[in-house]
Amino acid sequence: MMIKNSFTFHNENEKNNSKYDYSINHKIGSTKEQILFKNLKEIVHDYLKIEETKKGFMKIIQKNRGELDFSEFIEDPYFDIKENILSREMSHANIRGLNVASVDGSSVVKHFMNADFSFLKAICVKYYFYKNQSSKIKYYPDLSGYNNYLVQGNFINMDETNVDTQISMDMNFMEIRLLNDLIETSDNLDLIIIDGSIVPMPINLIFGRDDNISNKYDELLREYRRLYANCKDKDIILIGSIKDTRTSALLHALRSGIQLLKPNSSRLSDFIKLNYRQIINYFSDLDFFTRLLNKSERSCIFNCKKDMEKIRESGIKKEIPSYFPYNFYAFYLKTVKYDTPCRIEFFTNEDDTIEEASDKADLISSILLPISSYNENYGLPIPQIEAHRRAVFKPSEINLLFNNLTRNLSMNGITLLEKRRARRPF
Repeated sequence: MMIKNSFTFHNENEKNNSKYDYSINHKIGSTKEQILFKNLKEIVHDYLKIEETKKGFMKIIQKNRGELDFSEFIEDPYFDIKENILSREMSHANIRGLNVASVDGSSVVKHFMNADFSFLKAICVKYYFYKNQSSKIKYYPDLSGYNNYLVQGNFINMDETNVDTQISMDMNFMEIRLLNDLIETSDNLDLIIIDGSIVPMPINLIFGRDDNISNKYDELLREYRRLYANCKDKDIILIGSIKDTRTSALLHALRSGIQLLKPNSSRLSDFIKLNYRQIINYFSDLDFFTRLLNKSERSCIFNCKKDMEKIRESGIKKEIPSYFPYNFYAFYLKTVKYDTPCRIEFFTNEDDTIEEASDKADLISSILLPISSYNENYGLPIPQIEAHRRAVFKPSEINLLFNNLTRNLSMNGITLLEKRRARRPF
């Protein structure tokens, strides 16, 4: 089952006869010997070809950076890149006296034949930074930073996907509610880091099929609205720090930008010698900026969360425009030398200028750099790492909780029937 490609650079004028031919071998299967001595070697060979192609493309990007001038398109609402740079070096802020909070949560779900059970946990961690990177740590709502659980049982027969969707929203709601409670009981927060996106996940057309999910989503939207308002009222910077992402939204915007610049024989000619539009498909944003950015550099800011715009336009949730009169942006920040960049999301008021958004990205970067550079191989902010460490379920916790649940049920003569895939006798 091989996907065969030729990775030779070729002229855009030859795109109708492109050598990037995605032909699939429809052979049902291979022997172990064929896999070991032929197929795996072919896959490695193809991957090395792709890597050569990527390296060649990055050289062309570096060579032509000065001519990739998107300034005439930045004000266009349909052009997502909002700065006339691909990367910019950032300075480290003096973080002495800053209060930085982070929230994270985790969930464990068990699906049985006639019921579903879930355990959720969310923890906030708050850092006050002293001189020389030393800090004071507090936890919320539990002082030890471990005990903030929620247990749920679902006894309605429904599709497993819908059950997982509801639990995911409950987990999200638990984290955002916890942040709002922390903000409203604290007077000295400067920055809040959410592990993940700062925008509610789009549920799309599922609203029309399940009223319960729609109602839960309404509650989640209201909690996010409360969070944005709290941060705005108390002048708190709210960011989302996303560890790993396969999105290529910024690269797609870059491809559109190159196309708008109309490469020709006298300007950006390197791009007409290769099928740059096809080559960009091999990159994720993270892959591209891992190669482009140096330590302490950030990418340009760009519009993010276009799915939210689709929900607005669909009319499914007509209240979304009034809930979120904000602009959402993202950028990539490389905090240490040997790790990939982090995707950072933030918001500004709807009437703020692009220049104000750019200044805010600079400020966020300057704060994150000194609190994310403790380990050259792992560049996440320390509060985010600590929140995750406290929130994640340990195997011993999972066993304790579910063993206790099943024991209490069995004492009343009830045995949970696991699905066949979990109780095979062989």
